[in-house]
Amino acid sequence: MKRISIVAACLSFLLLYTAAWGGEKDDPDLVIVTGIHWTTASEDEKVAYLFGIGNMLEIEQAMQGKNPSSHIRNNSIVPVMIQGLSGQSITKLRKMLDQWYENKPDQLKRSVIEVLYTEFALPNARS
Repeated sequence: MKRISIVAACLSFLLLYTAAWGGEKDDPDLVIVTGIHWTTASEDEKVAYLFGIGNMLEIEQAMQGKNPSSHIRNNSIVPVMIQGLSGQSITKLRKMLDQWYENKPDQLKRSVIEVLYTEFALPNARS
């Protein structure tokens, strides 16, 4: 039960930071965090974002169960993200993202989740 409370707290923290990074005060939608947000965020904000992503993946994997349907396996980013990012620490992922956006300033409009998926997880996931 304590673990669920920690996960809920981390997700709430992530949502607050995402909203804080977000657009205008009159825009109620959550903002997709891009490289623009990432490169201006503090280290603590980056770590909180990555913890939130990790917790979301853990929750989704648990909800899918041990034998997810082929539809889920073929249409979900969760298995690829978990497999492709396994063994990476939050600190290492933060540094990898920092370096990736630093080396590709023309890609700052790409979302962080997209970069995590396409540039880091997908190439390392087994087919």
